Amino acid sequence: MEHGEATIIDRLSSLELGEPGAAAAAIYDQPIGLRLLYEDPGSGEEHYLIRYPAGLRGRMHRHTAAHTFVVLEGRLDANGHVIGPGAYVHFPGGEPMRHQAAGDRPCLFVAMFHGPFDVQIVDARQVTLTQ
Repeated sequence: MEHGEATIIDRLSSLELGEPGAAAAAIYDQPIGLRLLYEDPGSGEEHYLIRYPAGLRGRMHRHTAAHTFVVLEGRLDANGHVIGPGAYVHFPGGEPMRHQAAGDRPCLFVAMFHGPFDVQIVDARQVTLTQ
């Protein structure tokens, strides 16, 4: 809901989520929940509320724009590091990454793309993630 210059959503966990398009289907082994929260037409920045179902697995991929996640509920595997509610992770643009659900519960998080969204699948045999 718009309030002057601010977009305020009081209870993120209560929002209904839809299914994303083909880009997400190429990355994940099952459907995810997605809702656009904010889009800046000038910069292309996009913010999303995302729910990964329990057991979701993702493929190695990269985005041109850097992006940031804040975990709200559940646990997220971010490049092999399992993080939980209140955790923050920033992915630099162009870097290979994998993020997926961890544990036996869904994971709810906010994703902020710091530029236009795009995605490229990366062959995992050609990439070594640093931990």
